[in-house]
Amino acid sequence: MSVKIVILKSLEDVIADVKEMISVDKVIGYVLENPYVVSLNSEGDKVGFYPYAPLSKDTSIPIPCDWVVSVVEPRDEIKNSYLEKINAKSENSDSEE
Repeated sequence: MSVKIVILKSLEDVIADVKEMISVDKVIGYVLENPYVVSLNSEGDKVGFYPYAPLSKDTSIPIPCDWVVSVVEPRDEIKNSYLEKINAKSENSDSEE
């Protein structure tokens, strides 16, 4: 798993398991698995997560390179919070089946 924060042209910071889309040895985009927008509150002391594309049932979303400003490594505490959220979501969906 390669958890990264993808900064989009829309100025959203999206945390996800990021995979490259490659065509003829060139990165043409990224696939975001279980993407969440991550944001700070107005005081800058609390982080919140909400689903990216919340109206979609897709958990894997392709993003073209020209929409990506940067891909960065999240802080450890942000990454751990994201992983806890994803694991809890996975456990909940497993128990519903």
